[in-house]
Amino acid sequence: GSLNDVTDALNAVGIGYAVFDEVEENPSLETLEKAAKLGIAEEADFVIGIGGGSPMDSAKAISFLAANPDEKPEFLFEAGNAKHLPVIEIPTTAGTGSEVTQYAILTVPEKKTKVGISKRTFAEAAFLDAKYFESLPVRTTRNTAVDALTHLIESYLCTEHSLMSDMTAEKGMNIFKDCKAALIKGEFDYETREKLLTASTLAGISIAQSQTSLPHSMGYYLTYFKHLPHGPANAQFTKAYMDFVPEQDRVEKILSLLGFKDTADLDSFLRKLVDRVTCTEEEINEYTDRMMNIPKKLATVSKQISRDEMAELFRKSVKD
Repeated sequence: GSLNDVTDALNAVGIGYAVFDEVEENPSLETLEKAAKLGIAEEADFVIGIGGGSPMDSAKAISFLAANPDEKPEFLFEAGNAKHLPVIEIPTTAGTGSEVTQYAILTVPEKKTKVGISKRTFAEAAFLDAKYFESLPVRTTRNTAVDALTHLIESYLCTEHSLMSDMTAEKGMNIFKDCKAALIKGEFDYETREKLLTASTLAGISIAQSQTSLPHSMGYYLTYFKHLPHGPANAQFTKAYMDFVPEQDRVEKILSLLGFKDTADLDSFLRKLVDRVTCTEEEINEYTDRMMNIPKKLATVSKQISRDEMAELFRKSVKD
Protein backbone atom coordinates (compact mmCIF):
# COMPACT_ATOMS: atom_id res chain seq x y z
CA GLY A 1 0.00 0.00 0.00
CA SER A 2 2.98 2.37 0.13
CA LEU A 3 2.76 3.59 -3.47
CA ASN A 4 -1.00 4.15 -3.25
CA ASP A 5 -0.57 6.13 -0.03
CA VAL A 6 2.01 8.37 -1.70
CA THR A 7 0.01 8.97 -4.87
CA ASP A 8 -3.17 9.58 -2.85
CA ALA A 9 -1.32 12.19 -0.76
CA LEU A 10 0.07 13.90 -3.86
CA ASN A 11 -3.30 13.87 -5.59
CA ALA A 12 -4.95 15.34 -2.50
CA VAL A 13 -2.79 18.46 -2.72
CA GLY A 14 -2.68 18.67 -6.50
CA ILE A 15 0.95 17.72 -7.04
CA GLY A 16 1.68 15.90 -10.29
CA TYR A 17 4.06 12.94 -10.37
CA ALA A 18 5.65 10.31 -12.60
CA VAL A 19 6.27 6.75 -11.35
CA PHE A 20 9.51 4.97 -12.24
CA ASP A 21 9.33 1.32 -11.15
CA GLU A 22 12.29 -0.29 -12.92
CA VAL A 23 14.93 -0.17 -10.18
CA GLU A 24 16.45 -3.62 -9.88
CA GLU A 25 18.20 -5.21 -6.90
CA ASN A 26 21.73 -3.76 -6.78
CA PRO A 27 20.88 -0.94 -9.23
CA SER A 28 23.04 -0.08 -12.23
CA LEU A 29 24.05 3.31 -13.61
CA GLU A 30 22.00 2.63 -16.74
CA THR A 31 18.82 2.30 -14.70
CA LEU A 32 19.52 5.48 -12.77
CA GLU A 33 20.25 7.41 -15.95
CA LYS A 34 16.93 6.25 -17.39
CA ALA A 35 15.08 7.38 -14.26
CA ALA A 36 16.88 10.73 -14.22
CA LYS A 37 15.92 11.38 -17.84
CA LEU A 38 12.29 10.82 -16.87
CA GLY A 39 12.67 13.28 -13.99
CA ILE A 40 14.25 15.87 -16.28
CA ALA A 41 11.53 15.45 -18.90
CA GLU A 42 8.83 15.80 -16.23
CA GLU A 43 10.62 18.79 -14.66
CA ALA A 44 10.56 17.07 -11.29
CA ASP A 45 11.06 19.18 -8.17
CA PHE A 46 11.84 16.30 -5.81
CA VAL A 47 12.36 12.53 -5.68
CA ILE A 48 10.54 10.01 -3.49
CA GLY A 49 12.20 6.65 -2.93
CA ILE A 50 9.80 3.85 -1.96
CA GLY A 51 11.06 0.35 -1.21
CA GLY A 52 14.16 -1.34 0.13
CA GLY A 53 17.75 -0.23 -0.05
CA SER A 54 18.02 -0.32 -3.82
CA PRO A 55 15.13 2.11 -4.55
CA MET A 56 16.07 4.38 -1.66
CA ASP A 57 19.75 4.51 -2.64
CA SER A 58 18.68 5.07 -6.23
CA ALA A 59 16.50 8.02 -5.21
CA LYS A 60 19.56 9.80 -3.82
CA ALA A 61 21.64 9.13 -6.92
CA ILE A 62 18.77 10.13 -9.23
CA SER A 63 18.38 13.39 -7.32
CA PHE A 64 21.90 14.39 -8.38
CA LEU A 65 21.55 13.20 -11.98
CA ALA A 66 18.20 14.95 -12.48
CA ALA A 67 19.57 18.22 -11.10
CA ASN A 68 22.67 18.07 -13.30
CA PRO A 69 21.35 17.12 -16.75
CA ASP A 70 24.63 17.87 -18.53
CA GLU A 71 26.61 15.42 -16.40
CA LYS A 72 27.28 11.76 -17.20
CA PRO A 73 26.29 9.21 -14.52
CA GLU A 74 29.96 8.65 -13.70
CA PHE A 75 30.08 12.09 -12.06
CA LEU A 76 28.37 10.47 -9.06
CA PHE A 77 31.75 8.95 -8.19
CA GLU A 78 33.72 12.18 -8.54
CA ALA A 79 34.92 13.96 -5.41
CA GLY A 80 33.01 17.00 -4.23
CA ASN A 81 29.33 17.60 -3.79
CA ALA A 82 26.81 19.03 -6.25
CA LYS A 83 23.30 20.39 -6.37
CA HIS A 84 20.51 17.85 -6.13
CA LEU A 85 16.75 17.60 -5.87
CA PRO A 86 15.28 17.12 -2.38
CA VAL A 87 14.68 13.46 -1.47
CA ILE A 88 11.99 11.78 0.60
CA GLU A 89 12.43 8.13 1.62
CA ILE A 90 9.77 5.55 2.52
CA PRO A 91 11.24 2.16 3.47
CA THR A 92 9.29 -1.04 2.83
CA THR A 93 11.97 -3.33 4.27
CA ALA A 94 13.63 -3.15 7.67
CA GLY A 95 17.32 -3.48 6.99
CA THR A 96 19.20 -0.94 4.93
CA GLY A 97 18.54 2.20 6.99
CA SER A 98 19.04 4.21 3.78
CA GLU A 99 16.20 6.51 4.80
CA VAL A 100 18.50 8.07 7.43
CA THR A 101 21.96 7.69 5.88
CA GLN A 102 23.86 9.82 3.39
CA TYR A 103 25.09 6.77 1.48
CA ALA A 104 24.03 5.25 -1.84
CA ILE A 105 25.52 1.98 -3.10
CA LEU A 106 25.46 1.05 -6.78
CA THR A 107 26.63 -1.91 -8.87
CA VAL A 108 29.58 -1.10 -11.13
CA PRO A 109 30.22 -4.00 -13.56
CA GLU A 110 33.56 -2.53 -14.67
CA LYS A 111 34.85 -2.91 -11.10
CA LYS A 112 32.99 -6.20 -10.54
CA THR A 113 31.59 -5.04 -7.22
CA LYS A 114 29.27 -2.59 -5.49
CA VAL A 115 30.55 0.94 -4.90
CA GLY A 116 29.32 3.85 -2.82
CA ILE A 117 28.84 7.08 -4.73
CA SER A 118 30.93 10.10 -3.73
CA LYS A 119 27.94 12.45 -3.83
CA ARG A 120 26.23 12.39 -0.45
CA THR A 121 22.84 13.60 0.71
CA PHE A 122 20.39 12.88 3.50
CA ALA A 123 16.67 12.65 2.83
CA GLU A 124 14.68 15.74 3.71
CA ALA A 125 12.15 13.46 5.36
CA ALA A 126 11.74 9.75 6.10
CA PHE A 127 8.30 8.20 6.60
CA LEU A 128 8.27 5.01 8.67
CA ASP A 129 5.16 2.83 8.79
CA ALA A 130 5.32 -0.83 9.79
CA LYS A 131 2.10 -1.62 7.93
CA TYR A 132 4.13 -1.68 4.71
CA PHE A 133 6.04 -4.69 6.11
CA GLU A 134 3.10 -6.87 7.01
CA SER A 135 3.12 -8.76 3.70
CA LEU A 136 6.92 -9.00 3.47
CA PRO A 137 8.01 -12.64 2.89
CA VAL A 138 9.83 -14.42 5.71
CA ARG A 139 13.04 -14.77 3.68
CA THR A 140 13.16 -11.05 2.85
CA THR A 141 12.32 -10.12 6.43
CA ARG A 142 15.22 -12.23 7.68
CA ASN A 143 17.70 -11.06 5.02
CA THR A 144 17.01 -7.40 5.72
CA ALA A 145 16.91 -7.82 9.51
CA VAL A 146 20.36 -9.40 9.35
CA ASP A 147 21.57 -6.42 7.32
CA ALA A 148 20.38 -4.09 10.10
CA LEU A 149 22.11 -6.26 12.70
CA THR A 150 25.42 -6.05 10.84
CA HIS A 151 25.04 -2.26 10.68
CA LEU A 152 24.64 -2.15 14.45
CA ILE A 153 27.62 -4.40 15.08
CA GLU A 154 29.98 -2.77 12.59
CA SER A 155 29.07 0.74 13.70
CA TYR A 156 29.88 -0.21 17.30
CA LEU A 157 33.27 -1.74 16.41
CA CYS A 158 34.33 0.74 13.70
CA THR A 159 37.25 3.02 14.55
CA GLU A 160 35.02 6.02 13.78
CA HIS A 161 32.39 5.16 16.40
CA SER A 162 31.36 7.98 18.71
CA LEU A 163 29.19 8.55 21.75
CA MET A 164 26.27 9.34 19.43
CA SER A 165 26.69 6.26 17.24
CA ASP A 166 27.20 4.09 20.34
CA MET A 167 23.97 5.33 21.90
CA THR A 168 21.85 4.60 18.85
CA ALA A 169 23.57 1.26 18.20
CA GLU A 170 23.07 0.08 21.78
CA LYS A 171 19.38 0.98 21.69
CA GLY A 172 19.04 -0.71 18.32
CA MET A 173 20.62 -3.91 19.67
CA ASN A 174 18.30 -3.85 22.69
CA ILE A 175 15.31 -3.69 20.36
CA PHE A 176 16.71 -6.31 17.98
CA LYS A 177 17.09 -8.73 20.90
CA ASP A 178 13.31 -8.70 21.33
CA CYS A 179 12.87 -9.87 17.71
CA LYS A 180 15.20 -12.88 17.78
CA ALA A 181 12.56 -15.50 18.58
CA ALA A 182 10.21 -14.22 15.89
CA LEU A 183 13.01 -14.24 13.31
CA ILE A 184 13.78 -17.88 14.11
CA LYS A 185 10.10 -18.89 13.99
CA GLY A 186 9.40 -16.83 10.91
CA GLU A 187 6.25 -15.45 12.51
CA PHE A 188 5.85 -11.68 12.86
CA ASP A 189 3.08 -9.68 14.51
CA TYR A 190 2.71 -5.94 13.95
CA GLU A 191 4.66 -5.05 17.12
CA THR A 192 7.63 -7.14 16.00
CA ARG A 193 7.55 -5.59 12.52
CA GLU A 194 7.59 -2.15 14.15
CA LYS A 195 10.56 -3.10 16.33
CA LEU A 196 12.49 -4.42 13.34
CA LEU A 197 11.81 -1.17 11.50
CA THR A 198 12.93 0.91 14.48
CA ALA A 199 16.09 -1.16 14.97
CA SER A 200 16.89 -0.78 11.27
CA THR A 201 16.46 2.99 11.35
CA LEU A 202 18.58 3.30 14.50
CA ALA A 203 21.22 1.18 12.77
CA GLY A 204 21.11 3.57 9.82
CA ILE A 205 21.58 6.55 12.13
CA SER A 206 24.55 4.74 13.69
CA ILE A 207 26.40 4.05 10.45
CA ALA A 208 25.65 7.58 9.25
CA GLN A 209 27.64 8.83 12.24
CA SER A 210 30.42 6.23 11.94
CA GLN A 211 30.34 3.83 8.99
CA THR A 212 30.31 0.13 8.20
CA SER A 213 33.46 -1.97 8.46
CA LEU A 214 35.11 -4.99 6.83
CA PRO A 215 32.11 -7.35 6.49
CA HIS A 216 30.24 -4.93 4.24
CA SER A 217 33.07 -4.57 1.73
CA MET A 218 33.94 -8.27 1.90
CA GLY A 219 30.30 -9.13 1.41
CA TYR A 220 30.05 -7.11 -1.80
CA TYR A 221 32.06 -9.81 -3.60
CA LEU A 222 29.63 -12.51 -2.50
CA THR A 223 26.74 -10.38 -3.72
CA TYR A 224 28.33 -9.55 -7.08
CA PHE A 225 29.93 -12.90 -7.92
CA LYS A 226 27.76 -15.36 -5.94
CA HIS A 227 24.42 -13.49 -6.05
CA LEU A 228 24.02 -13.75 -2.29
CA PRO A 229 21.72 -10.99 -0.97
CA HIS A 230 23.40 -8.12 0.83
CA GLY A 231 22.36 -8.94 4.42
CA PRO A 232 23.42 -12.62 4.33
CA ALA A 233 26.66 -11.64 2.55
CA ASN A 234 27.58 -9.30 5.42
CA ALA A 235 26.53 -11.83 8.03
CA GLN A 236 28.80 -14.51 6.61
CA PHE A 237 31.83 -12.49 7.75
CA THR A 238 30.46 -11.24 11.08
CA LYS A 239 31.90 -13.92 13.40
CA ALA A 240 35.42 -13.84 11.94
CA TYR A 241 35.37 -10.04 12.03
CA MET A 242 34.21 -9.89 15.66
CA ASP A 243 36.86 -12.43 16.68
CA PHE A 244 39.55 -10.43 14.86
CA VAL A 245 39.07 -6.88 16.15
CA PRO A 246 41.20 -5.83 19.15
CA GLU A 247 38.27 -4.29 21.04
CA GLN A 248 37.05 -7.52 22.61
CA ASP A 249 35.49 -5.58 25.50
CA ARG A 250 33.14 -3.97 22.97
CA VAL A 251 32.47 -7.37 21.39
CA GLU A 252 31.41 -8.63 24.82
CA LYS A 253 29.11 -5.62 25.22
CA ILE A 254 27.49 -6.39 21.84
CA LEU A 255 26.94 -10.02 22.80
CA SER A 256 25.43 -8.98 26.13
CA LEU A 257 23.07 -6.46 24.53
CA LEU A 258 21.91 -9.01 21.95
CA GLY A 259 21.66 -11.90 24.40
CA PHE A 260 24.30 -14.25 22.94
CA LYS A 261 26.83 -16.31 24.92
CA ASP A 262 29.68 -15.83 22.47
CA THR A 263 30.37 -15.20 18.80
CA ALA A 264 29.74 -18.87 18.01
CA ASP A 265 26.24 -18.52 19.49
CA LEU A 266 25.64 -15.42 17.36
CA ASP A 267 26.94 -17.22 14.26
CA SER A 268 24.63 -20.16 14.94
CA PHE A 269 21.69 -17.74 15.07
CA LEU A 270 22.68 -16.17 11.75
CA ARG A 271 23.11 -19.58 10.09
CA LYS A 272 19.52 -20.46 11.03
CA LEU A 273 18.21 -17.31 9.35
CA VAL A 274 20.06 -16.82 6.07
CA ASP A 275 21.82 -18.66 3.26
CA ARG A 276 25.60 -18.97 2.93
CA VAL A 277 27.98 -19.64 0.04
CA THR A 278 31.44 -21.14 -0.29
CA CYS A 279 34.44 -19.89 -2.25
CA THR A 280 37.49 -21.51 -3.80
CA GLU A 281 41.04 -20.64 -2.77
CA GLU A 282 41.47 -18.85 -6.09
CA GLU A 283 38.42 -16.70 -5.35
CA ILE A 284 39.65 -15.99 -1.84
CA ASN A 285 42.97 -14.76 -3.22
CA GLU A 286 41.23 -12.49 -5.72
CA TYR A 287 38.89 -11.01 -3.11
CA THR A 288 41.78 -10.58 -0.67
CA ASP A 289 43.84 -8.62 -3.19
CA ARG A 290 40.86 -6.39 -3.92
CA MET A 291 40.19 -5.74 -0.23
CA MET A 292 43.82 -4.81 0.39
CA ASN A 293 43.37 -2.01 -2.15
CA ILE A 294 40.61 -0.31 -0.12
CA PRO A 295 42.62 1.60 2.53
CA LYS A 296 39.64 3.56 3.81
CA LYS A 297 37.80 0.37 4.72
CA LEU A 298 40.91 -1.24 6.22
CA ALA A 299 41.21 1.84 8.45
CA THR A 300 37.89 1.01 10.11
CA VAL A 301 39.76 -1.61 12.16
CA SER A 302 42.16 -0.35 14.84
CA LYS A 303 45.04 -2.65 13.87
CA GLN A 304 46.98 -2.89 10.64
CA ILE A 305 45.78 -5.86 8.64
CA SER A 306 48.26 -7.95 6.68
CA ARG A 307 47.33 -9.70 3.46
CA ASP A 308 47.65 -13.08 5.20
CA GLU A 309 45.26 -11.96 7.93
CA MET A 310 42.74 -10.73 5.36
CA ALA A 311 42.94 -14.02 3.47
CA GLU A 312 42.38 -15.90 6.72
CA LEU A 313 39.29 -13.81 7.49
CA PHE A 314 37.91 -14.90 4.13
CA ARG A 315 38.84 -18.56 4.69
CA LYS A 316 37.21 -18.71 8.11
CA SER A 317 34.03 -17.29 6.61
CA VAL A 318 33.63 -18.98 3.23
CA LYS A 319 35.42 -22.33 3.41
CA ASP A 320 33.01 -24.21 5.69
